[in-house]
Amino acid sequence: MSNQFNELPDSRTWSILVGAATRALRNAGFTPNRVPGRGRSNIWEVEENGRHKRVSIRTTKGRWFAFVPLEKGTKWKTLDNVAFVIVAAVDDRDDPRNVEVYRFDAKDVRKRFDASYAARIEAGQTVRDDFGMWVNLDEDDRGLPACVGAGLATMFRPIATFPLEKLIAESAAEPAAVLEDGEGVGSPATREPRTIADVMDWARERIATLSGVRMEAVKLDCRIET
Repeated sequence: MSNQFNELPDSRTWSILVGAATRALRNAGFTPNRVPGRGRSNIWEVEENGRHKRVSIRTTKGRWFAFVPLEKGTKWKTLDNVAFVIVAAVDDRDDPRNVEVYRFDAKDVRKRFDASYAARIEAGQTVRDDFGMWVNLDEDDRGLPACVGAGLATMFRPIATFPLEKLIAESAAEPAAVLEDGEGVGSPATREPRTIADVMDWARERIATLSGVRMEAVKLDCRIET
């Protein structure tokens, strides 16, 4: 069953994870309504204690989740101006059995992303505006700039856990999600690469982030055999 999830199309796994997030909100007494937007911007509105609040939903198949920095990290797309962040994550990247749904205060998330951004800049890494930056949900003691800000899931327990087998079976009867063009932060990519150069650029940035080196130090070779 676990391999089945990893082999599903990205649109299907994204729908399953978002569905788990919204189900967790409903189980907690909220009625989530998606704020109109493009692609996977995934901003929702809920009512809590008589007050309407905005929520940012994030999904991840690798236990890392992302937000998009703007204006050299002074702003964060779809993180600023929300009250809290919901992250739907598989329990294990290679052998997922469950989807865990976490609720984090947006201020706590912002502090983590600000710290991670600052650590990468201090290390001489390139962090581009309007391109997703990832932070690990779990503790990461490798000592790399990318490890800064990690560990939210060790401080907060999931608000809900759903068996993947059941979620997959339920999703089979639902229409596939239509992903529009535009800003989106999923896993692993934040936006669909449109050229081979885009794919190579994204891969170099991710490798640099995970290995703690400058992006310029990563050299990739792409060969297409026909």
